[in-house]
Amino acid sequence: MTKEQLEAFRKAYANSVQKCIKGIDKNGREIEKQSDWVFFDRELLQSLLDMTDPKTGGLKMYFGQYDKNTVNLLPEGLPKREDYLGRMSLAIAAANKTEKGIIDVESSTAKDLKSATDLEEPLKNGGQLCPPECNP
Repeated sequence: MTKEQLEAFRKAYANSVQKCIKGIDKNGREIEKQSDWVFFDRELLQSLLDMTDPKTGGLKMYFGQYDKNTVNLLPEGLPKREDYLGRMSLAIAAANKTEKGIIDVESSTAKDLKSATDLEEPLKNGGQLCPPECNP
């Protein structure tokens, strides 16, 4: 996820959920029950933590919402991808606490912390949402 994609994801959230305006689903109807939880696997979380400073690093979580412009940020093979439309979610960034505040790790900083072959972007989204993917 790029900074520009994060901005679009957060803008959809700011224009609706943050203002208590209901999201719109794949059928053009208002979402009656918003997201209950988001799941990110340990491997993803650990890969982001590995990009941060061992003492001051952590994860920053951004609220966002999937709309027709940002649903393409989801992994292509994700089941029920269009069912995420109108749902709020999280984007997670590798971040370090500094004197200037909590700062997202940039790709260039991540290169210093990881080998080039292991490098992943320090900003991720696409966690499993409930709904639509709730436990039985």
